[in-house]
Amino acid sequence: MRTRISAVAAYQNALTAGGDGAANAVAGVLAPDVVVETNFGRAEGPDAVVDLLAEPRTVGLLAAGVRWSEPSIEGDRIVVIARLPDTAPFSGLEFVFSFAGELISRVEQQTLAAAPPHPAELRLTSRIRDAVNDALDNATPMLIAYRDERQEIHLSFRGTIQAYSDDQLALWARDPGGGLPTNITERPEVTLFYHDPARRVSYTFYGRARIEPDHAARTAIFENSNLREQRADFRRRGVAVVVDLDKVEGRTPEGRLLMLRAHR
Repeated sequence: MRTRISAVAAYQNALTAGGDGAANAVAGVLAPDVVVETNFGRAEGPDAVVDLLAEPRTVGLLAAGVRWSEPSIEGDRIVVIARLPDTAPFSGLEFVFSFAGELISRVEQQTLAAAPPHPAELRLTSRIRDAVNDALDNATPMLIAYRDERQEIHLSFRGTIQAYSDDQLALWARDPGGGLPTNITERPEVTLFYHDPARRVSYTFYGRARIEPDHAARTAIFENSNLREQRADFRRRGVAVVVDLDKVEGRTPEGRLLMLRAHR
């Protein structure tokens, strides 16, 4: 078993060594038919495994700084866990090693879900506001979900979604008889979603939607909408919708976020 633990340690070293260092670290500890399965790819044979060791997403996670657990012996397998910082998108990486004799024959590398972030006061940051307000021009239009009288969920893209206050979003609905305006009076709970894969940013907004009757507010929401959307309803026949937010969840390269309204 000591030899197997040494083989695991060599594999751990290879994960952070990179380049020729990775190849040197695992030299002599991999079986000829070794297989490695990860969330980011699969490799068969020592040469392919060495290439997979340099997979950027794994390297990026481990570069953030990890705390390795002591090897855990589970029957014929050895398990080690790389614990990641609290700001990482995952809580860690679990590695399960199987063996052929004293050589590593199989490695299963699995990401572990992060613990829920500590909730903060619901207050839209400038980064969130910019993401929402520029969503249409950024080619990342937002989605809104609402329920109808049969409790079916409806999703639609909306190009007018905007940050309205520190804890509100708003939008302009061109058709006052459409599904969203006609359903939120009885079923105000809505969910809005923003995702920018290029920047690895996503936000989910939960709140209660209502038609805004105030003329000044209605004018502001229309005029703060994207110009292309304004042209689609230049006679302003639509309605303004305000969403009072209760929760915001998000994921960014800096980590996860959770914001909650203090009181409803």
